[in-house]
Amino acid sequence: MSLVAALLAVASALDPSSLPFGPGERATLKITYAHLLAGRATLSVIAHEIDGRPVLRFVTTAKSQGFFAWLFHFRVDDLTTADWDPESGCSLAIEKRLREGRAVRDQRVRFDPVAGVAEVDDRKVPQRRFELSPCTLDVLSAFFVARLRGVPDGGELTLPVFDNGKSYLLAVRFLGRERLDLPPPFGRKTPTLVVEPLLLEGTGLFVKEGRLKIWLSDDARRVPVRMRSKVAIGSVSADLERYEAATPAGLSR
Repeated sequence: MSLVAALLAVASALDPSSLPFGPGERATLKITYAHLLAGRATLSVIAHEIDGRPVLRFVTTAKSQGFFAWLFHFRVDDLTTADWDPESGCSLAIEKRLREGRAVRDQRVRFDPVAGVAEVDDRKVPQRRFELSPCTLDVLSAFFVARLRGVPDGGELTLPVFDNGKSYLLAVRFLGRERLDLPPPFGRKTPTLVVEPLLLEGTGLFVKEGRLKIWLSDDARRVPVRMRSKVAIGSVSADLERYEAATPAGLSR
């Protein structure tokens, strides 16, 4: 069975009420560099509709804060939203509003998962229409699908992704397990999984040089609780500061 066929087979069996995430979920992470506060990032899920059909909207934000941003006069204000169909498991759209120092990027992508087409509105991507494999994912939805499917011990998960005008197979590698002291509702010595998604540059998802390690709670939810990203000198860290679980009402919508 091909990768795409396998993904479609898994998607066809999805029950939205049994997903490990849902409307109301929100994780807030504190970003630090050289032990200095650099900003905060959030990942959240909200209920949304497209043409009267209920979908999930994934939202990530990253904003610079604190002494680090003041010292280096480098401001970050990023917003990425992605619409994902929980019934088919396919991406429907992604929008990025990235403001990082003097760098500015706005992008809108609409997916037709049945026809296998992406329509891109981005001045940095000259081509507007791309032919894709059916049910190709945007880079943000791929992160949530990885939470849904899980990464096999000692192996890797591969997902078809389209991002910034490029189609590729995103590999998410299993690195190991660790216990971390985390804020409520997790607590001390919480079991976690450590994975590494091999992202391309320019995703707008907390990565600059393609290397990102993510710690996920070792349970059915696989909540992101820590991230480490390589930079030119050292690394940037993001650690869970607050977690709000999906609401039962949201999961039943």
